Amino acid sequence: MQSGSLRRVLTGAALVCLQACSGAPLDQNTTVTQARDAPHSTLVSSARGLSRGQAGFVPLSDGDQALGARLRLIEGAQDTLDLQYFLMKPDLGGALIADALLKAADRGVRVRLLLDDFFTTVDDSSLSLIDAHDNIAVRIYNPAARPWPKPLGMALEFSRVNRRMHNKSFTADQAFAIIGGRNIADEYFQLNTSSEFADFDLLVVGPPVREIGEEFDLYWNDGWAVPLSSLYERASAQELRDARAELAAELKPARQVYEDAVENPYIREIGSSAVPIYRGQVELVVDPPQKLKQPVRGGPRPLAETLLAQMRDAKREVILLTPYFVPEDYGARLFSDLAQRGVRVRIVTNSLAATNHAYVHAGYRRHRAALLRAGVELYELRADSLQELGLVPAESEVGVVMHTKLAVIDDTVFVGSLNLDPRSIKQNAELGLFMESQRFAQEILSDLEQGLVDYTYRIALDDNERLQWRYEQPDQITIKATEPGATFWKQLVVGITALLPVEQQL
Repeated sequence: MQSGSLRRVLTGAALVCLQACSGAPLDQNTTVTQARDAPHSTLVSSARGLSRGQAGFVPLSDGDQALGARLRLIEGAQDTLDLQYFLMKPDLGGALIADALLKAADRGVRVRLLLDDFFTTVDDSSLSLIDAHDNIAVRIYNPAARPWPKPLGMALEFSRVNRRMHNKSFTADQAFAIIGGRNIADEYFQLNTSSEFADFDLLVVGPPVREIGEEFDLYWNDGWAVPLSSLYERASAQELRDARAELAAELKPARQVYEDAVENPYIREIGSSAVPIYRGQVELVVDPPQKLKQPVRGGPRPLAETLLAQMRDAKREVILLTPYFVPEDYGARLFSDLAQRGVRVRIVTNSLAATNHAYVHAGYRRHRAALLRAGVELYELRADSLQELGLVPAESEVGVVMHTKLAVIDDTVFVGSLNLDPRSIKQNAELGLFMESQRFAQEILSDLEQGLVDYTYRIALDDNERLQWRYEQPDQITIKATEPGATFWKQLVVGITALLPVEQQL
């Protein structure tokens, strides 16, 4: 190769590297839009009838309920839809939501879709088709550099893209909102998956909906919310028409799934004696976008601080459901101190066999024995509980994974996106709702009592201070001396992770 040719190749490679290293187009001038009232919407009049001027909330425990609530609200929206999620996948659940949003936009509804970039697997070309609709705008929060493959963009700017918008909210006509643990993907709606995600959302009416809308605006208008058109070429109107025809054909076999969701009896009976609306004093707490832009040690973390403070002040009981439990030393001391002063403390999390992120288990297991000695009760989800209870065939490989983020602290219930681990507490942005309602707290505790018996192992120490896993059914107690159901590979991942200084990333 001639020296001139070699120089051109090297120069081109350097320019490619420079472009890749230039990062995403953050903090550009973008159109500012706000949540807006829809006084003539039938959703608004329905919400007023349900809330009667107070904050009201309805639990969405089942995946079909959660999907049905979202689809019915999209069907009923007449003015605005705002969706903010940590991830969206190109599967049936994602397709059903996308198709419904496009039909709402056809009616003139303004749709704003804000997605975090890190784990969203719908590709830019597909999102550009949604964004091509005149009434839909898509923004990507804290994106990796384009057009390079996402893993490369993330590697080039790891310290920035490692800070994620984990918030999850859905608002229709500023009348109804849904918050909780679910993202937009099959596993969250219990569709066609090898794992059943046990998750939890709240349907919210009343004054908190306006606050949730303000939270959405805060992130939507932030400089790190990048319009998709700044990352990928916008699709044409003809490309959108062609794509919608293909989508309609693909969804035709799933029509029954859609109808079953929107006609879910639980959703239809909200507000009746069969599905009551709980009421109480409500506080929405949101981590600001600035949390993601400041050093981990110095950034604001209002949601975690509020939750920890409320638990610290508990008088009778704390029960915490979190899929990833990495309390660190300070959190372990908090729960131990509570138990030792007479507060009943119960922690419910995934077993190693159940968890979908085995490495996180390394930050949890080192605390188990000390927490048990202090009087804290530990429960771990049994991955094969559906088979054990006869809910699926014994030979079925469907496992259960807990994704619920929920706490009951005396008469206060917390629901949100926050996991009790360093990543949620210190690195990611989160949102959550605190509801003071004795009735709601008691109902959740009542449901959990049976759920813990059916779906979890209770962890205990034997006479030799060794861990044991107890599955305590009325007619039989099964005791395991090692992590039940955990594969060799999961145990290997945990063992390696425990040797590395990575707890702050868990």
